[in-house]
Amino acid sequence: MDTEKKPDENTGKPKQDIGQMVGDLIVSGATVLAHSAAEAVVKRVKKAAAKTAPVKGVAKVVKKAKKSATASEAAKSKKAKKTSKKTSKKTSKKTSKKTAKKTSKRLSRRSGAKSSAVKTTAKRSARKKSKKSKR
Repeated sequence: MDTEKKPDENTGKPKQDIGQMVGDLIVSGATVLAHSAAEAVVKRVKKAAAKTAPVKGVAKVVKKAKKSATASEAAKSKKAKKTSKKTSKKTSKKTSKKTAKKTSKRLSRRSGAKSSAVKTTAKRSARKKSKKSKR
């Protein structure tokens, strides 16, 4: 172990005096404070801008657009249900008419009944079936 004093290795850089070091500290502290103050001001400005009339108007338009989209989807589903009900009613009516015609033909073949009697019975049966389908 050496007990001898060695000269400073930082001979390439001259030491700063205390006044200059304090000045640098003050400048860095002021910079940090200014930065945080600027961020606070920006936050306040953003909040104030969000409360202005044009921004509120845009927000209302967006909400209305969302509501109308959901309403139109609901209307479409209701229309689809209605059309499916209508088509089922139409097909049931058609099938009832066909069955009435077939039964009337069978009856006319089996018994030698008059054609007018067969037609009236077919009409009666068609009416009964249509009334049942409406219920």
